[in-house]
Amino acid sequence: MYVFAETMTSKERTVAALTGKPYDRIPVNLLISDHAARVIGVTVGEYNNSARLMAQGQIAAWRRYGADNVNTGPGLTGIAEAIGSRLAFPDSTPYVADHVVKEEADLDRLTVPDPERHGRLPLFLEAATIVLKEIGDQVPLSMTTSGPFTTAAGIRGTEQFLRDLHRNPAFAHRLLRLVTDSIIRFATAAVGVGARIGLADPTASGTMISPRQFREFALPYLREVTVAVARVAGFPPSLHICGNTSKIWPEMADTGVSVLSLDDAVDIAEARRLVGDRVALLGNVRPTATMFMGTPDDVRANARECLAKGWDNPKGYILGLGCGLPIDTPPENIHALVEAARTCGRWPLDPANFSREQAA
Repeated sequence: MYVFAETMTSKERTVAALTGKPYDRIPVNLLISDHAARVIGVTVGEYNNSARLMAQGQIAAWRRYGADNVNTGPGLTGIAEAIGSRLAFPDSTPYVADHVVKEEADLDRLTVPDPERHGRLPLFLEAATIVLKEIGDQVPLSMTTSGPFTTAAGIRGTEQFLRDLHRNPAFAHRLLRLVTDSIIRFATAAVGVGARIGLADPTASGTMISPRQFREFALPYLREVTVAVARVAGFPPSLHICGNTSKIWPEMADTGVSVLSLDDAVDIAEARRLVGDRVALLGNVRPTATMFMGTPDDVRANARECLAKGWDNPKGYILGLGCGLPIDTPPENIHALVEAARTCGRWPLDPANFSREQAA
């Protein structure tokens, strides 16, 4: 049986895929996130409150699975926590238990957090430094943070913030101003230690707000963060927005980001047709139905389906999930996804290996 031998590092492979150069196999990008706690046998709370454990978990997960990225947070809640919201840490995904802005006057006493001092931001930076020192020459490290719209919801509460858009738009913009400045300050510090930046703005989904609201309350601030990151890093961040984003793909590309990470609710082939000449695409294997609840055969079939739709995107394509990896995903399914990239995604890519007929 032929065993595929990789000839590039994860870092080399990712750069090649996004710059139109040959690579040994298509990159696989997994937001391992809190699944790393399972890999090293600690609780999610322990993992999230220790720079050493975060680094250990990300390094162990990369060595175990062979995906092409590592990530040390701060995730969807880290910036909101540093501004003043209180988190809960069950042995599953951390969540905001108490929002810091309950009344409009609460905003007046808040300031942009210092990444070296406030919340757990110092832990995320320390974890990134440890990971980069050990494996940074081999694999890209990204630090994914919530985008402005989601961070504003994290300090105000999603339901209340969505009401603010209608009832008090000036206040909504004040919230967005604070969180945008906070994200930029953290991202600048993260780039300073050698990380790439990923933005995740799930609350800005077309499932939650209209395209008009996206253009008014999300797009300007996402663009501002993107410009700031590109200025200090030399290249723009990636962007993930959950749900059905098909009506805002042009606006998402207008932000200037380098990669659009697409939810499994949308069609990569359609995104390729509409914005593939402007931005790279990543996705969109089903995180729950396939990765968490499916079998390795299901994973391989879903991966072929995604490859068939995205492999020839003009600006590049990376195989990945439609959202974050569920914490208790069976390890054999993660192995199957990377295996699919090795068996179906070898260079030069042959569409016969992942034809739509095979993927059906």
